[in-house]
Amino acid sequence: MSRITSTDPEERGVDSPSVLPLSASMPGMPPPPPASLDPFLDATSRCFARYGVRRTSVQDVATELGVNRTTVYRQVGNIEQQAMLLAARDSHRLLSTLPGRIEFPIGPRSVVDLIATLVREARAHPVLAKMLADERDLIGSFVARDVPNLLERTTAAFVPLVSLAIGTGNLARRDPVMLAQWLVRITASLILIEPPGELEDFLGELLIPALTPPEQPPTARRRRPR
Repeated sequence: MSRITSTDPEERGVDSPSVLPLSASMPGMPPPPPASLDPFLDATSRCFARYGVRRTSVQDVATELGVNRTTVYRQVGNIEQQAMLLAARDSHRLLSTLPGRIEFPIGPRSVVDLIATLVREARAHPVLAKMLADERDLIGSFVARDVPNLLERTTAAFVPLVSLAIGTGNLARRDPVMLAQWLVRITASLILIEPPGELEDFLGELLIPALTPPEQPPTARRRRPR
């Protein structure tokens, strides 16, 4: 996936899937683990979803995979290291699928749909679903320790996209860094705490008017097919 190297709003083709800044352009984001570790991380994911992160042992992962514990340690480390590898891999996978799900050019409705997609995909992840149900205290420690840096890296990745959408007139003129900060934090909060009612309606109620350029009428709400 190409990185954005220009912020000139007059450049043709800037607001398209080919320039969506994904995980490869996130400064400081851990790289995805090699594919050779997928069987180990798949086993880790199944164990986390079944037992919870706190109750999973390296032996559980070894048993799930049908290998000895030493092999698991050698390939993916202890449980905390496995959790970090799994988070890096699945974050990259989620981000890499987004271009095919977003309507271009980027506008207020695309932003709402993007956030809704991220929230649903994250909440549907079996490990996070287990943590949200049974291990919220672990989420709290993760939020305190790792989320601030993750939010900053994610914001840095999306500032160019927001800047270009503003520059091409598809979004209202706002400070792109501040706007990216708001959007990333809205996404994070909705992943942790599910909103009432329909997600797109909840997001669109304020975001559509706030992001629509003054010369354009806000688009009507669009409900997801049931």
